Amino acid sequence: MQEPLLSDLCKICHINPPQYRCPRCSTQTCSLPCTKRHKLWAQCSGVRDPAAYKKKSELVTPSGVDQDYNFLARLERNIEKADREAEGRGIALRPALDGGFKNQKVEPAKGEVQMQNAFQRVGVIINRAPTGMTRSKENSTKWHQKHKCLSWTVEWVHDDGRKELGNCLETLPVSEAYAKLIQENQPASKKRKCRSKSKPAVKAELAAAATEDVGSPTKASAEQATSSHPSQLDFTLPPPAKETTVPPYAAPLAATSHTPSLTANHFYLLRPHTPTASRVLIPLPPASSLSMSLQNRVVLEFPTIYVLPYPPEALPRQYMLEEQFLGYSEQENKELEALLKEVGMQGEFPTDDGFFRDHEIQRQEKLDDRKILDVLRQDLKGLQDQG
Repeated sequence: MQEPLLSDLCKICHINPPQYRCPRCSTQTCSLPCTKRHKLWAQCSGVRDPAAYKKKSELVTPSGVDQDYNFLARLERNIEKADREAEGRGIALRPALDGGFKNQKVEPAKGEVQMQNAFQRVGVIINRAPTGMTRSKENSTKWHQKHKCLSWTVEWVHDDGRKELGNCLETLPVSEAYAKLIQENQPASKKRKCRSKSKPAVKAELAAAATEDVGSPTKASAEQATSSHPSQLDFTLPPPAKETTVPPYAAPLAATSHTPSLTANHFYLLRPHTPTASRVLIPLPPASSLSMSLQNRVVLEFPTIYVLPYPPEALPRQYMLEEQFLGYSEQENKELEALLKEVGMQGEFPTDDGFFRDHEIQRQEKLDDRKILDVLRQDLKGLQDQG
């Protein structure tokens, strides 16, 4: 039997006939191990080069058409993927003149320049949430053209954890802005206004009802009942004057007692990005404007104000004042500096290896044999006491 030629066998093992062809360099292999060995030896990626030269006769074939189609489809997928990433990152793409897309600097929206200038004037630092997050979608802070000031989106958090969003001007005091929010969220207030406007009409109806009450059948039946039971006169028939003097609009006035008392509330600004389990709050004077309250402060998209019935000195455990938080942070920093000073770094982290080598030599020179023996004796004594 005639043996096959080496050129007709696998280019790697030279034993079996080839079954696969590398799309990159057209090397013929017989199995997957030989294919992997070929990529390792020749540093070949195994991916077809779309820019490789091909003859015209090779292009006008089913395999050539499939290669061109796969190349165009891969380009389209990459463009769609890039568009999705740009949209997710908030990068605006403008259509170019040739019909493609070109990344250009987008002109600021209307009022954006005035709003940024107002942020700088107040000194507030805005930490933006990622595009598409709920916090970013809820932010509707804008520049008010009529009043020439900022219209903030404020998140109001109540004692029971209920949250409400509202827009208010930066010139409004904090207490007035909260009262405006309460008034807007109570539809019953409109009914009370309508009833207060119709008080004269209600009084006229009451007077007409009092005059018609003399000949009414209800009073006649009441008189018959009192004549048959004269001993129960004081208990069955109340004075008629009390029936007619009670106005029907007294019920809505009683309903106003359920509205929250604005004078009993205390306002606190939330400090974001604090490494504590407690909420760090900053007390706000009720008469101070929103711009003064946010001066040199950091907010996450828009300010969050807690409305609590507790004064600063009587806050629950889940809340912490900013002064306490800064005190704890300063104490921790001092402890860290003392620890670094104790090990000889003095609060600095040099990267030079020579510094650490010299420092180690100096430390070893300062060691005393007697001090080492004293330490060992103390350790032995402690072990004996425990035993």
